[in-house]
Amino acid sequence: MGAEIKAQEVVHSLEHGKGRRWIVILLIVAFAVFQGVAHVLINPLNRLGGQAALFVGITHPKGQEQAVIAREIARGHGFSTKVIKPAAIALVEKSRGANGFSAFLDPEGPTGGNIPDLYHAPLNPLLNSCALFTAARISDNLGLRKDAKGRVDFWGMHKGEYVHPADRVIAAVSVLCFLFAVWVSFLTARRLFDERLAAITAVLMLLCNEFWRYCSTGLPQMLMLLLFSVAIYFSVRAHGAKENEEPTWPWHAAAGLAFGLLALAHPITIFLFAGALIHTAFAFSPRGRDAAVMLAVFLACMSPWLIRNANLCGSPFGIAGQTRLHGLRGSESQIMRTLTEPDKTVPVHYFRSKVQTELLGQLDTFLGRFGKIFLAPMFFLTLLHAFRKNETRSFRWGFLIMILSGMLGMAVFGFADADLQTDMEANNLYPLFIPIATAYGLALLLIMWSRVQVAGRELASVRQINITFHVLIIFLNSLALLNVYSDPPKLPFVWPPYFPSAISDVADWYSNDDIICTDMPWAVAWYADRKALWLPLTIADFNDLNEFRFHGKITGLLLTPITGFRGLLNEVGVGEFKDWRAFIMREPRAAQNFVLKVAHPIFLMGASHYLLFADRDRWTERNN
Repeated sequence: MGAEIKAQEVVHSLEHGKGRRWIVILLIVAFAVFQGVAHVLINPLNRLGGQAALFVGITHPKGQEQAVIAREIARGHGFSTKVIKPAAIALVEKSRGANGFSAFLDPEGPTGGNIPDLYHAPLNPLLNSCALFTAARISDNLGLRKDAKGRVDFWGMHKGEYVHPADRVIAAVSVLCFLFAVWVSFLTARRLFDERLAAITAVLMLLCNEFWRYCSTGLPQMLMLLLFSVAIYFSVRAHGAKENEEPTWPWHAAAGLAFGLLALAHPITIFLFAGALIHTAFAFSPRGRDAAVMLAVFLACMSPWLIRNANLCGSPFGIAGQTRLHGLRGSESQIMRTLTEPDKTVPVHYFRSKVQTELLGQLDTFLGRFGKIFLAPMFFLTLLHAFRKNETRSFRWGFLIMILSGMLGMAVFGFADADLQTDMEANNLYPLFIPIATAYGLALLLIMWSRVQVAGRELASVRQINITFHVLIIFLNSLALLNVYSDPPKLPFVWPPYFPSAISDVADWYSNDDIICTDMPWAVAWYADRKALWLPLTIADFNDLNEFRFHGKITGLLLTPITGFRGLLNEVGVGEFKDWRAFIMREPRAAQNFVLKVAHPIFLMGASHYLLFADRDRWTERNN
């Protein structure tokens, strides 16, 4: 009889007590682990029989560039890169003189032959470098990866290998950042609302495909999501301290630190900090004190990096600031591939027109930018509702200002990734808004649901109907992720334009002293581990660089689908690649008067999608 009573108590605990809470937690954790494994290692539901269909390597060009920097840091080469951008050469030479950039290539020069990166923010590569350093040490100590001669080598790609383990390490770091961001967002939503709503918000985050897609890009969005979530948490705690008549400046100092680290992950988030600063200055008294504390801590975080860039090239933000001219002085690739500094005297009304166009473009795709979670845009409706908790009411106005300032920042710098042949956007800040916007939208929806009555009875009071309603909300907001698991099998790499094993073969034909000019330097630098110059705008610029800056070290020209798959007339015929038209069109006499005369087509899938022009035959075994 005692055993039966004990069993009933256990069942009751599982249904209504702490046991039910732990079951929910374990289910959420199990799903998070499943998603992490499926998006980094092996998808258990994959029809291809165990290959990583959901992860096909780092997909974004700027993500690959940051991976290159992380690898150089892990090797002890400092914050350097193997991707050479003509715009960086122009900026450095303007600040340091005609031979300023060439000195970076000199092993006896100021950087020991390592090329400083002047585009990317430091935090994401630094974090990834720690993971890569650890993975490389473990692999080398255990002899997990060896080259053809039997020597331990973590970095080299093996024959027939489509995804390098380093890609998975970087994706795993993003997944961990995302999962920590889910936890922090849960804590924030619980303070703003209650635990049940916070738990549903966490589940909706885990079911949002937009987050998982960014995990595999190599971009810092998931690190940014974590840092922004921490900053939001501290801001909410400051509002709570205000209600309890406690000191608020320590929380704002912590928020300033989080925003400072956020800006070191992506400088465009300075616009978010500006929005938070405005709200803090007016919402807390004495007015301006807490904002001044935030600003001081923020500047203390940012200053070392800004000084480093100014010392190297004369510009605190390096060449990244030039991307504001996207759409005004051509595409981003056009701006980065020019040897002359873009014109800074752009009329103000040009910028006004660009900002207006970009803002309208954001509004046209509003639901998609919020990860296809229809609850998130409902945040704007919550501005009309009077929540009971003062901190919930007050904080939403600060969050609104951050959204608006972020939209302005994205409009100023634009989304320049389309010309890099990718559908993910490096300047996209909307994923950062999804968690809190979803929590507010869910709160409003549940409030309206609690007032629905049929025959004088509230439907929310009927347990079965209430559960069904919650399940329906979760299902509708997870359709984008569910579609991923029902998609047909895909190639185990991103094609076009990347074929990692073919790109890595280039490493066997060239040494570390050579420079390869190419239309996708990020992939050559990452998979081939060789210095790669972004294809200059003109052949004359190429010759100038090769003769006077690099002293004949450019020994290869690799053309890929990045240029080959572009519009024939508008981009290749009369557009930004017109000077290279003959090479891109694979004309037999293209290299007749060119310094690199020996052509070698690399056949992939029945066609020569890659074409290499070299100074000599480097691919025949007897010549190596």
